[in-house]
Amino acid sequence: MKKKEVISYSGFSMEPGVSYDLYEKNKGVVGEHEDFIDVYIDEFKILNFWHRIEELGVWNWRKKYPYNTKLQPVCDCHQWELKLRDRKGRSKYCSGMGSYPRNYLKLMKELNILFGVDIKHYIR
Repeated sequence: MKKKEVISYSGFSMEPGVSYDLYEKNKGVVGEHEDFIDVYIDEFKILNFWHRIEELGVWNWRKKYPYNTKLQPVCDCHQWELKLRDRKGRSKYCSGMGSYPRNYLKLMKELNILFGVDIKHYIR
């Protein structure tokens, strides 16, 4: 049985945040500060996204960030969550609070390209 392809990201801090979700084969929704838009995603963009995920090393990211700390992060910092499952069945779940893997901002750029939006992302 073929598993459903998953591309899902959400991030927020003290205010409503940003989300990207693929909810059907070529349909997605993007949310920014409580405004949501439905988008159609071309097949070639999805295939390119998976190629870029491979190049960025996202499959090797740790499950949780910060991953090696004795102190708990401050709870008013930026929190994020990423869920991926490609057509081959590979999956990745990771999240963070005020800490990010290498290439995090490059992943945000790839999500913008995939969903056809220009949402600004910053690491605080």
